[in-house]
Amino acid sequence: MISLAFFATAINYVDRQALSVAAPVLIDQFHMSNVTYSRVLFAFLLSYTIMNAVSGPVIDRLGTKAGYALCIAWWSASSILHAFTRGALSLGVFRFLLGMGEAGNWPAALKIVAEWFPERERALASGLFNSGSSFGAILAPPLVAFIISRYGWSASFLLVGLFGFVWLIFWLKIYRTPA
Repeated sequence: MISLAFFATAINYVDRQALSVAAPVLIDQFHMSNVTYSRVLFAFLLSYTIMNAVSGPVIDRLGTKAGYALCIAWWSASSILHAFTRGALSLGVFRFLLGMGEAGNWPAALKIVAEWFPERERALASGLFNSGSSFGAILAPPLVAFIISRYGWSASFLLVGLFGFVWLIFWLKIYRTPA
């Protein structure tokens, strides 16, 4: 089960890092100043910060399977919405929505660790799933740059958002709460 959390965390970081790779193109196309672009970044960080406190209780209430599914479906749909950006305002709204969903990754992954691993192995399991963040951060720049160079910036957000829905298929088929 920890491999599912690893890949969800990697997807979380690919989605998150896609903007940093696409930023030069978007800033140019939508004539954003540094101040305007910083507001777009702020939108993500604001919602992510707020939802860090909210997502844990939501996942506890819904359960691990449904809670994690909701989070990744939300952030993947939000990532796909980025493909329809028409300016700084819509980009900021989509980043805000992305932050809302992505904040649930760590509470859900830690819940998997608590449910599936004995106390003496939880640090190892946490390290394994959390290494997905580094994997995603390493994967995102070349992957997103390649997609942008071949298909444009819109396609990069569309494709990275679809990764989450592919993961969701596996999650819904495989995950079960231990007895």
